[in-house]
Amino acid sequence: MITIRPARRSDKDEILSFCTNTFSWGDYIDRVWDYWYTEKNGQLFVVESGGEKIAMSHVAICPEGKGIWLEGVRVRPDHRRSYVATRLLTKMLEYGRRKGARQASAIVGATNFASQSLMEKNGFKIISKWMYYSIVGTPRHQESNARIANADDIVDIWQYLQQSKIYRLSGKRYVKSWRWYAFDRRALLNFVKEERVIVTGRPIDGIAIINKCGYWDRANILQVVYLDVVPASSLRELISFMMNLYLNGKFDGLQLVCYDSKQLSSFINKLVIKEHEQFILYNKQFKL
Repeated sequence: MITIRPARRSDKDEILSFCTNTFSWGDYIDRVWDYWYTEKNGQLFVVESGGEKIAMSHVAICPEGKGIWLEGVRVRPDHRRSYVATRLLTKMLEYGRRKGARQASAIVGATNFASQSLMEKNGFKIISKWMYYSIVGTPRHQESNARIANADDIVDIWQYLQQSKIYRLSGKRYVKSWRWYAFDRRALLNFVKEERVIVTGRPIDGIAIINKCGYWDRANILQVVYLDVVPASSLRELISFMMNLYLNGKFDGLQLVCYDSKQLSSFINKLVIKEHEQFILYNKQFKL
């Protein structure tokens, strides 16, 4: 008999024993288990069968309270293809509905065809594709006319976004700790207040949102969590600004997560940043 229940502290070691080679580079569950276990706005689930722990997943309530984020679905290899992941997905969606969520979102690796099939069979739709890049080598300081936005720029930035093709195609999302959240006007106001918005041009012709706090157990990582620019010259200005921030701040790493645009990718790949992985962003609206 299969039971899906909230995780216990004692589950950790047995669960981590099969969360090791999920990706070519390993897995991240060992880095987030304790955080997910204690997170107030979410639930860590464990699947048990015959006294053995055979699967896990985590669901989190999004900041605006209208959606849930699904993550960390793992099934022990000898129990795959037995609908365990489907039952976990159903459990997480039920949790979201009880909490008043109106939608659910998740990301899946572009080569993870099994998970893509799972999402699509359960009514999820693709709303965007994103790329993850990481620093390679040691960049040099470069001149840049990009600048940190202030309150006087908010109206112009918002107008730019409303006309932006990238903003629309990205699903109007930004990234925080590998969760994709709504990039609305309220989020923009907070970003500007926190000095996390970088802009180019007068009038504005490109923006980037940064995160200096890292994520999970990596506190000293500089991230670009949203990038929206068309002119190649302005993209160069933004990237150069990020490189300088990275060097001046003595960060341990520089990461860029952005909408999968051929125009952006073709330019970024010419710099000292290389493509690492592609993700598909899924969403499902709940029926009221």
